[in-house]
Amino acid sequence: MTHLLKFLCLVWLVLVEAGVALGVDEAAVGLKVRRQSGINYVTGGLGDEAKAFSEIAGRYPVHIRLSVGGVPLQDKGTRIRVLDVKGDALVDAEAGGPLFFVNPSSGRWTFEAERGGQKQVQTKDLTGRRYLDISFDFVPSD
Repeated sequence: MTHLLKFLCLVWLVLVEAGVALGVDEAAVGLKVRRQSGINYVTGGLGDEAKAFSEIAGRYPVHIRLSVGGVPLQDKGTRIRVLDVKGDALVDAEAGGPLFFVNPSSGRWTFEAERGGQKQVQTKDLTGRRYLDISFDFVPSD
């Protein structure tokens, strides 16, 4: 019995690693997939959308979380850019809430977030089946 259990766990891990969300797709949970330069992304996470993001998280290796003063963003107005190693912006979009999930290919990527004149930048390497959790926390404007 333990061999069967191990096998089933291995199958489950392979499916999760491959990004298969066991039949749950973005449209089924009410999220709109957007695409720029061959890269898919979803954005939002306000209210009940947060649960939908947890259901599709395995499909997106990069999870960008946005906050102001440590509090998750509750509005739009933050610009997200995903730049390749040459500095070309392959994704340039407005975040629709505190979450921005994107699925670029493996490589070195620069992630920029700009809000209210504040700009933050992080460069990360995405390799293999690794997931990146990137946070941008902005200073509240008075």
